[in-house]
Parts: sequence; C-alpha cells; structure tokens
Amino acid sequence: MRDTTKKVIRAFLDSLPKGKGKKYKVSKRRPFLRYTLWAFIVLCVILIAGGYYYIFQYTGDLVDDNGQVLDLTKPEKNYYKKSSTVYANNGEITGRFFEEVRDPLKSEEIPDIVKHAFMSAEDKRFNQDRPNKLFLIDQVCDPLYVGIDPCAIVRAGLGRVMRAHNLSGASNIPQQYVRLYYGDEVKAFRDREHSYWRKLKEAKLAIQMTRRYSKDKIIEDFLNLIYFGRGVNGIAEACQRYFGKDIRKDKLTLQEIAILVSMNKSPSKYSPIFIEPDKSDENYKSKHDKEIVRMSFTRDRYNWVLGRMREDGYISEQDYKSSLFKKDEDLDISLAKLRPIKNPTYGYGNRIVKEFLMGQGRTEKEISNNGGLKIYTTIDPVIQKIASEEFEKHLEYVNAEKGPDDRLDGAFIVMEIKTGNILALSGGHNFDVTQYNRVFATRSPGSGFKPLVYAAALEQGKDYFDKVCNCPLPPMRQANGKIWAPRNFPDKNPQATGYIDLARGVIWSLNLETLNLARSIGMESVIKTSHNLGVWENPGIVRDSDGNIWFKKPKYGIRGGIEPTLPSAIGASGVNLIELANAYSVFYRNGRYIHPTFIKEIRDTYGNLLFKTETPKEKQVISEQTAEKMLGLMRVVTKIGTAKISMRNIEQQVACKTGTSNGPKDVSIWCGTPEIFIGIRLGHDDFSKIIELPEYMKKVSGDSEMQPTGGWIVGSLVRKIIDRIYTDRPKIEFSENVENYKQLLLERYQ
Repeated sequence: MRDTTKKVIRAFLDSLPKGKGKKYKVSKRRPFLRYTLWAFIVLCVILIAGGYYYIFQYTGDLVDDNGQVLDLTKPEKNYYKKSSTVYANNGEITGRFFEEVRDPLKSEEIPDIVKHAFMSAEDKRFNQDRPNKLFLIDQVCDPLYVGIDPCAIVRAGLGRVMRAHNLSGASNIPQQYVRLYYGDEVKAFRDREHSYWRKLKEAKLAIQMTRRYSKDKIIEDFLNLIYFGRGVNGIAEACQRYFGKDIRKDKLTLQEIAILVSMNKSPSKYSPIFIEPDKSDENYKSKHDKEIVRMSFTRDRYNWVLGRMREDGYISEQDYKSSLFKKDEDLDISLAKLRPIKNPTYGYGNRIVKEFLMGQGRTEKEISNNGGLKIYTTIDPVIQKIASEEFEKHLEYVNAEKGPDDRLDGAFIVMEIKTGNILALSGGHNFDVTQYNRVFATRSPGSGFKPLVYAAALEQGKDYFDKVCNCPLPPMRQANGKIWAPRNFPDKNPQATGYIDLARGVIWSLNLETLNLARSIGMESVIKTSHNLGVWENPGIVRDSDGNIWFKKPKYGIRGGIEPTLPSAIGASGVNLIELANAYSVFYRNGRYIHPTFIKEIRDTYGNLLFKTETPKEKQVISEQTAEKMLGLMRVVTKIGTAKISMRNIEQQVACKTGTSNGPKDVSIWCGTPEIFIGIRLGHDDFSKIIELPEYMKKVSGDSEMQPTGGWIVGSLVRKIIDRIYTDRPKIEFSENVENYKQLLLERYQ
C-alpha cells in the first residue's frame, strides 16, 4: 500500500511542468495527513450512504402523533372519507350521507386535461412526458425528480434567502398528496406547520409514495382528496357544487378547469363566488371594495393557470386567448353558481334510504364515512317537485293565522300503479325543521280504512245493491271502560236510516253501515283481506301480503296489529301511509298485490353492485271483479260523494276515497289515476288535538259551522297535484268495466 501511494504521488509530481533547473522532491511523509484524508473520504461516504438510506429507505421515524408508524399501504385501501350518494330514477342526485362530501373517481374517469392542468400549476415535472420542454433546466431537472423536485427546492431556498416572494414554492403534487392523505394522523400536516421537520417528513413520505405507487394512482387520489371549499372535497363534488356538472359525463370548459385548479392553492382566496356584504353593514363599502379586489386577483390567478397550461403545451395559443378571464368585465358577479349539497325536498325520502341501509346491517360509519355507497331510488324528480311544492303551499293556506302550536303537518306518497315504485314522498313540511317522518306515523286512517271492509264483503259475494242496516249499534264498553256509541258524520243531507244499498256506505262514507257490514261478514274476514292487501298495522314496519317485512325502521320489531274489534272497521287502529296507499293500489291493478319498491340497487364507490331489488312478483289477492267494483265506487265518490267538490270538472279521470278520523284528528285522501296513486294525510303531531276548519275554507264555503273533512281540507291539494302532473302528460282512462260500474251507480243515485 505504501509503495503504491508513493508511486501515485511520484506520478503526479512528474506530470507537473518542470521549471528550469528546478527540482522537486517528495516531502517527508506525514502520516496524520494521510489518515485525515482517508477519514474524510470515509466520513463522506458514510454521510452520503447514511443520508441516502435515511431519505430513501428508513421509514421508522414516519410516525403519527401517537408515535405509531404510518401505514404506507393506506393508499392501496383508498382509505379516505367517502360520502354516500342517493340518486333519483333519472340519475339526479337527491341526497348525501357524509362526514366529508366526496365522490371518489377512478383515474380513467378524470379527463386528461384536468390532470394536466393541475400538473402545470402544481408540479410540472410530475409529468415528464409533457409536450413542451422549452428550457435547458427542464432537461437537467426532470431526471432528478424522485417524488421531490430538487430544483424546485433549491429555487425556493434561494427565494427565501433573497426574499423573492414571487418565486413559486417547492411543495409538489406527491408532497401535497401525503399531506392530504395523512392529515388526520399528523397534526403538523393538517395545520401546515411552518417547520423544517414537517417539510422533511413530508418529503420522505412523498419519496416513499412515488416509489410504491404509480403517478396515475397518485394523481387520482390527489384529485379525490383536495378540499375545494364550500363543504366539498374532491374534483367530482367540486364540479357538481360550482358548475352543476357530472365530470363523468359533462365536459368542463377551460375556464372552469382554471377555477378548480386555482382553488387548490386557497379555496377561499380564489373562490369564483362573489360574496356580497350586508348592505346594512356600516363597513359595507370597504368590504365590497375588498371583495372586488379579491375577484381581480382571483382572475389573475386563473389566467396564470391558463398560461402555465399553454407553456407546457397542453392547450394551444388560440385556446389560451379565447379562455382568458377579462379584467374589464364586472368584478362583482360570481363566475360560478353554487348548487346545494343537500336538497330538503328529498329529506324525508333520504331518511328512509338511510333507515333501509341500517336495516341491512350497515353502520353509520359505513354509510357516512367510508362506505361511498351509491343508492339508486325510484324517485321521480318531476313528480316529487310538483307534489312538494303544492304540499308546502297548501300547508301555508291551512295554517294561515294559526299559532305555532296549532299548525297542521302531514305526509304524502305517490306510487306508480304498474310497478309499485314510490315516485315521491314527504314526511312533513320541512325536513330541516323537523326530521320526524310522518310517512311512518301510525295514525288512525278513519274513513280511509272503509274500502278494505267493502272489498272483504265483495269477496264474500255481496254486491252494490245488497241491503245493509244504516242504523245505530247498541253502546259498547271498551277495554278502557269508556262507552263507545258510534254515529255517522253529521251531514246536512244525511243518508236514510235503516236498510240501504251497500254502495252508499263508500260513496258517502257512512260509519254505521260500515260497522254493521263488518259485523255481518265478521272482523276475521276484514283482517284477512287487510293482510292480503298488505295492511298489518305494525308501528315502524311495512310488511307484504305474505307477512314478510319489506321495510323496518332500526330497532323496531313486529308488535301491535289490527285489533279484531268493530272500531277497527272504521279506522280506529293505527296504520302508516305507505301500507295503506299500497293497499289501495291493488284496486287499480285488477286485484294484484306488488310490494312497494323504493331502492332499486346499491353500488360501491366504483360502481360494483352490492344489492339489487328483485322485480316484485304479482300476487292475485282479490278478484279482478272486486277490484273493478271498488274502483267504480271510488269513481262515483268524485262525482256525487265526499270528493265531488274538489274533483269537479277534473280532466284526468280519478278514483278517490276521503278519510276523516274521529274528532277529527286526522284528515286524508286516497286518490289515483290508472297510472299513479296518491295518499295524503294531515293532522296535528299531538294526536290529542282536534282539527279546526281553516279560516279561508270558512270564507270559501260560506259556512262557518261546516265540519272539517278529508274532502274539504285535503281534496283540493290532491286535485292540484294531479292537474299539474297531467298538464304535459297524456290523459288516460279507466277500463270499460270500471266506467260501466260508475255509470250504473250514477244512474241509480242521481
């Protein structure tokens, strides 16, 4: 070794220029210099190797705030918060269940132009295949990119030293990605702590992520994780929130893309929404001017993004110029329009969806946090909008001049006859005010239950003109000790006492005739027919005609049921809106039962099928003749019976039955066309309160002593809904048999 060293030094000296007469000689060996040199070389190698190992290999110090090593496989599980989304039958979003509003996309669902825009603005070297590499520095720096950008780090460092704040930062896409992904576990990431330790930890994680995952995976997750302000996370929800667009189907403009990219830097500073200050604020002018300035700088940022896209070759010069945001335009106008995250119109329907999911065994966390479910319902947005609007307006009318404790509330449901699909529903006047879902309230249907009694009688062979006693029953003592002595509704033109036609009991809703009919055929027959029609009267539960549970609210079990006593024949037992409406639809379906359908299918975040409702099987539960005769009766109700005033001169044919419970405490109407059926019920949430006739109805009728009924209070509401639905929809007629039965009855009673 010594000889070799000596030879190297001699060769070096011999290579030096020789001066005239000047001689060189090897200096006297100094061992400490040689050892120092070797120690320095070894130290450099150790430092370089150790630094490489620490930066690129060692992950033991990548821990969360509890000291636990971070799970670097977390991205493989797509472990970010995902909201579940509810859709109408046309694909329109009707609701979300969320802790964070996010609809994750697959990489192939994100347009390339969107990915490239974010790369241009945040990390141009992330895509080393970009069309333009204009500068020599790109050729030098691109190969050095390893999840961190050394050139950007040097540039940012120089900028800090020189206090050149206009230079861009060094936080590239992988670094932002890990900050977003592990923000819940590392407070320094979440708070964007200004420390070298945080930046070092961030850089190390970025390197690990880049080594483990493809850039396609990183950009996919990155765009799903970004918070875009206004309560939404991820590019998909941002497109919906600001532009009302589905990124999977709708094309974004370059201006919209520039806005979204800019908001990643600061969703509040670069928001496209102009925030108009309160004009009553004494500082209105200064706040207004400040917002004008913000919008001006915001447009500068948008144009900067477009410029970067042009520079990197992702858009042409022509596209750039045509998409620029002009500074001479009004700066006090928003560049986007916010769409609601939640639509209260669908609030009660979405509550049923959530209860259905929980009934399947899904947890709140799975539904609102990490499930990312896509739930497709049968709701028809057009019909839902019509019914909700008319329902809200009608409640304003009936509650006019009433105090908050005396206001009526209620529920409605619209069903498709052919399929049993629920097209619209609401369980109250405002889901944001009260989430109590009155669709499932077990209330007395009153006269609304009577058609089930008459259907049972027709099934036993009775007919329209068979005689039934419309006469008082002897007083009966109830289980609570009170005496029950029923009577007919006080009508100014009452039906004759004594034996009268069976048909009159439905047309004019007679209590006494119905009770005598139920007693003659037996309550067992009434209950059996009710069960066949899907009416069981179990609180919080809907069962089909075989007794199978179709829907149940969480923590509910089978209890209650139709009381086998005479009061049940005129609606004394509680029943929910869905099961009675579906029972009526059997009459419109020629006696065939189909259980209701509300949720068609459930898919996971990426569209994989998790649940699909089987096509309901039809079951003949009453004869076709009985069904047609019941519809004939209900058609006559709209001509000369309890619904004649509200249905006068209606263009679309309808068959209806009104309902008024004892008191009255509830009023309802059950009304349908050959295509759709509508059930509506109004009443006080406090069942002890009695409904009073609204003031405007007293004026319209000219009779201040008139008694509240379903026909008067609810009839006009269902009429308006049907008129609006059939404004642009072809009118449809009932079958010839039904119309013949109607005509037969009208000829007898007119």
